[in-house]
Amino acid sequence: MELKWNHQALIALKFESARYIDPKGNRLSLVVSKSSKIWRWQARVNGVPRTLTLGKFPAVGLADARAKAGAIQADHDAGVDVHVKYGAGVAATDATPAVEAKRAGMTCQQAWDRYIGGLKAGTNVHGKARNKPRTIIEKEGMWKRQWADEIGDTMMNEVTEEVLYDVIQGLRDDGYMGAANSTTRYIKAFFRWAKLEKRATGLRTNPAEDLPISQLRARDRYLTENEIRYLLTALEAEDQIWTDAYRLALLTGQRKNEIFGALRSEVDINARHITISADRMKHNRAHVVPLSPQAWKIVERRLKATTSRYLFAAADGDNHLTGFSKRQAAIKAAVSKLASADGIEVAHWSFHDLRRTVSTMMNGLRDEGGNRLIAKDHIERVLSHIIRGVEGTYDRNDYYAEKRRALMLWADHLDKIVKASKQATK
Repeated sequence: MELKWNHQALIALKFESARYIDPKGNRLSLVVSKSSKIWRWQARVNGVPRTLTLGKFPAVGLADARAKAGAIQADHDAGVDVHVKYGAGVAATDATPAVEAKRAGMTCQQAWDRYIGGLKAGTNVHGKARNKPRTIIEKEGMWKRQWADEIGDTMMNEVTEEVLYDVIQGLRDDGYMGAANSTTRYIKAFFRWAKLEKRATGLRTNPAEDLPISQLRARDRYLTENEIRYLLTALEAEDQIWTDAYRLALLTGQRKNEIFGALRSEVDINARHITISADRMKHNRAHVVPLSPQAWKIVERRLKATTSRYLFAAADGDNHLTGFSKRQAAIKAAVSKLASADGIEVAHWSFHDLRRTVSTMMNGLRDEGGNRLIAKDHIERVLSHIIRGVEGTYDRNDYYAEKRRALMLWADHLDKIVKASKQATK
């Protein structure tokens, strides 16, 4: 009996060894075993048979799998080494075989596990002194909150000072100076150890060596309207899941971890808002984010694209999307390329700067008479900032309606920015 390629039919497939080829092509197949159903793309790349795993079904749905396979096939047809771009390979150089260049050393997560394990066991011989149990707990918490998602799956020898700087600067921008300083000290100690253990970790140059402590001030970088246009244009070439994540961040002004770690259970379909749980918020207080129609369209698409508990699910469906550092670097490069064609040089920006962009531009919205459209304290509440002083102590209004209005005005303004860009290119 011929398989009907729809969600219900794929769900009904028995868990027995079989491979089903998508009739729509793009070399997509669903490989079924006794315990799983896995999407795969297979072809010869540079003369070598390659298999790219696109994720588990049903966490990765049929539509998402087809979209991923289509993107991979398009790149493959254009001569792109898809094993490098989407798989585990790295680009060949004159010093490495064209078939594949091996990546030596450890990922940051592997190195961190070895580092922290040595601290606990007292076998980390490079430490100046044995860490107290409380210090080790603080380091583990710091890694989980700030670094695991950011660089965990990145090879040690691929981490840059810029990536480390952006994470620490994000803490400072949010007013967490003490946390930024301790995070800097701990990450410097980790990379110092990793370089001394370079035979195992593969780290030859310490990217944290020049990170300053107690010298960084809050940044004032935000994206201009032109830069927003370049960013949105660059995102059109990305996989839908990355495009959705960046757009949702720009529409809501929420932090990176709050976006990428968003849970299906946090979405209220009827009220059309997300309640970020207290354990995912910096102040340990739940935060309600009303969604504009533009933002809801994105969230609704993510809900339909996967059955994972995460809106932005990794290929395995069990975790949220990772690999941020590499994608951010690629997106920044694309933005710079677009701007360069117009004779514009784009200064360094980080994902956290999107949040500052939202704040800055919302504060600048005015009516025809020059009057502020959104009250400053409403913007602060959208961004989940702590309101200081008497007002913050006694005012317990959740400002739900005000936050929704603010985000709708902002979303409409973003639409105007995009519309102006399209008209300019006609």
